[in-house]
Amino acid sequence: MRSPSGAVFVFGSINADTSYRMPSLPVPGETVIARSAQASPGGKGANQAIAAAAAGASTRMIGAVGTDVEAAGILEALSARGIDTSTIDRRPAVATGRAVVCVDDAGENLIVVLPGANREVDGQTAATGLATITRHDVLVLQNEVPAAANRAAAQLARAAGATVIWNAAPAPATAADLVRDIDLLVVNEHELTQLGRLLGLPSGDDLLALLSATARALNTAAICTLGADGAVFDADGQSGRVPALRVRAVDTTAAGDTVVGYLAAHAALPMAERLLLASAAGALTVTRSGASSSIPALHDVERMLDTPTERTPA
Repeated sequence: MRSPSGAVFVFGSINADTSYRMPSLPVPGETVIARSAQASPGGKGANQAIAAAAAGASTRMIGAVGTDVEAAGILEALSARGIDTSTIDRRPAVATGRAVVCVDDAGENLIVVLPGANREVDGQTAATGLATITRHDVLVLQNEVPAAANRAAAQLARAAGATVIWNAAPAPATAADLVRDIDLLVVNEHELTQLGRLLGLPSGDDLLALLSATARALNTAAICTLGADGAVFDADGQSGRVPALRVRAVDTTAAGDTVVGYLAAHAALPMAERLLLASAAGALTVTRSGASSSIPALHDVERMLDTPTERTPA
């Protein structure tokens, strides 16, 4: 079994998720009857922390929740996954972040988020949570807490010599939302296109060329995930494509977060091998219902990789 090196510090959002299963997603003005509902910890930050821990890494979550009932349940659930929650702030004057996730029979989703305490995350949250980070460790960022807090966290981690991964999701709205002190950028195709616009890069049909130009502009390695079409990367002077495993999607929620968590947990692997492992974890995630509850353990992912299966062309 692969062994992670160093700890993973995840700085980001924490939500109380409620997922509803239904035949089809509602359109404006329509009421749809759900078949079932499931509550679990969520938010990109918490999901990525759960994925890193599932991948075998020592993991710490840094963020903020309220002092409500939802917060207590989230902290208990994260601790049960082996995640260090000691640097999650409790904010008495604000509600814990919440999300409603609607999933249809094709596995597609529609998500509504109330940020709540995630908006209160700041530079002091970063300073407290990252006080013990070292050059052997990895920091993971997303875009569901204030951009200024992300930049502060990235600078602190870089000063300690740690590796910084920025999952630029949701896509940055303005150039002020960019984080530049990073070692690896992870985006999907929409997020990559938006970053290209903000950086003033020429657009075109060549996705890998845009990824490489973005990587150069931000002075970082970069990955663009493509769902069922795998992923492309530009890192260490090399670029290429990693194929996806062919699976039947049940629920795509948390698949991207699973990929990021696995990339962070196995940062010492060569990029192509690291991305293949992370992509397999994401593929296994979409075969299961639920958000964070669908994130697979490392031994399940390795078993999947050892089983002959169809893949998309490289």
